[in-house]
Amino acid sequence: MKLSTYEPDALPPGARSLSYGLFCWLNRHTTVLRAIGALLRRWPAIGGRFGVVARASAVKDVLERTRSFSNTAHAANMVSGDYLIGMDPGPTYTADRDLVHERLDALDVPNASDEEARKRIAILQAGERTFDLIEGYLMWVVFHAMKPLFGSATDAVVAGSTDQSAQGAVDEGLQRQYMLEIRYVAGQLLAGSLATLELRRRAETCGDALQARIDRVTGPIGTAWGIKSASEDIERNAVGLAWISHPVTVQSGALVVQELLGRPKVYDQLWSRARSLGDRVWIDADFRRDVRDHVLELMRFRPIFPLLARDVPRDTELQTGARQNAKCPGGGKISLLSVAALFDPRAVPDSGRFCPNRNWGKEDPLRYLMFGYGYRQCPARDHAVDILTSALIGLLTLPRLQLARGEGKAISYDGPLMLSMRMRIT
Repeated sequence: MKLSTYEPDALPPGARSLSYGLFCWLNRHTTVLRAIGALLRRWPAIGGRFGVVARASAVKDVLERTRSFSNTAHAANMVSGDYLIGMDPGPTYTADRDLVHERLDALDVPNASDEEARKRIAILQAGERTFDLIEGYLMWVVFHAMKPLFGSATDAVVAGSTDQSAQGAVDEGLQRQYMLEIRYVAGQLLAGSLATLELRRRAETCGDALQARIDRVTGPIGTAWGIKSASEDIERNAVGLAWISHPVTVQSGALVVQELLGRPKVYDQLWSRARSLGDRVWIDADFRRDVRDHVLELMRFRPIFPLLARDVPRDTELQTGARQNAKCPGGGKISLLSVAALFDPRAVPDSGRFCPNRNWGKEDPLRYLMFGYGYRQCPARDHAVDILTSALIGLLTLPRLQLARGEGKAISYDGPLMLSMRMRIT
C-alpha cells in the first residue's frame, strides 16, 4: 500500500494552488466523488494500494479502530488549538467529552431554534425580497439555539471581556463579528493542510483572536459551567465549542438548502404541506419528523465532509473489501470517501434514489456517517439535525424560494467554505 506521506508546505506555490483548487472543486461536486467511489467500491484493491477506502464496511472499520487510524490527522488544521476532534482516546479526551455532553444537555433544542427561526422569518417577510441565507438567517438560528453552551457567560464570550458595560453592548454587530471570526477558524478545518498560505494566515489570525477572547473570560465561563477545572481545560473546551458547534452547523444548513432547491419536486411537496398546515407547521409532529428525515437525506447527498483523513501511527492492516487486507505502514495517512460509503448498495438499498423514508434497518447508524461513526461520532449530532430541521421548517413557511441569480453568482465561496447564498422570495 502507498500511503500519503506528502507535505503540502513543501509544494511549490503553483502546485499548491492547483491542488487546493482541485480539492475545493471536488468538495463542491460530490457527484464526482461518488463516481470515483463507485469505481473504488468495484475494485477495492486499487483504492487499498493508494490508501483510499470507499466501501461502507471498510470506512466503518477504519472509524471504529481509533488507535490504529487516528483523528490526529485533523490536528494540523485546528488553528485555535487542541480539541476533541483531533485527540486520540485517553483520559483527557474522556474528561473533555463528558464536559461537552454536560454542556449540550443545557441546550433547549428545538424550542430555541424554533423561536429564533420564527423571529428571523418575520424579519425576512417584512424586508427585501432578496436575502443572504447564511448571514441573514442560518447563522442567527444556530447562534441562539447554541447560546446556552456558555450559559450566563455567553455575552462575555461574544464581547471578549468581563467588563459589564461591554457585555451590555453586545448587540447584533458584535455578535456578527464574533460569528465571522469563528467561521474562518472552522473554515481551516474544511480547507485542510492544502489551503493557500494567505488563507492559512487569516485562519491563524482568527484562531489567535478566538483564543485571546476566551482566555479573557475563562473565569466567567468556569462559573457558568459550575466546574473547578484548570483554566487551560476550560479554555480548551470553550474554544472548541465556539468554533466547531456554530460554523459547521451553518455550513451544513446551507448545503441542505442548496441540495433541496436542486430538487424542485421535493421542495414543492414539502412547501405545499407547510402551506396547508398554516400556523400548525411548528407543532405538527408528523411534519417535523418528515422534515428531519429530509434533512438527513439531503445531507447524505451533500455532506459537509465528503472526504476524511486519518493518521496511521503504527504498522497495521486495512480492510478494504478486497480478498486480502492492505498493509498500512506507520507514519502515513489514509483517506476515507465517506460520501461513497453513504451510497454503497451493499449497505444502503437503492442507494442512488432520493428516499427520506428509507428503512435503514441494521445500518441505521450509517445514516449518520456525516457526523462520524462509533465512539468518535459528533456528540452534538441530534442537536445539529434538530436545529437544521427548525431552520428548514421556517424557510418552508415563506413564499417560494429560489437562488438569486440576477446579479452575479448566487453562491460565493472561499475555498470549500460557502460565504454567502443569496436567495429570492418569489
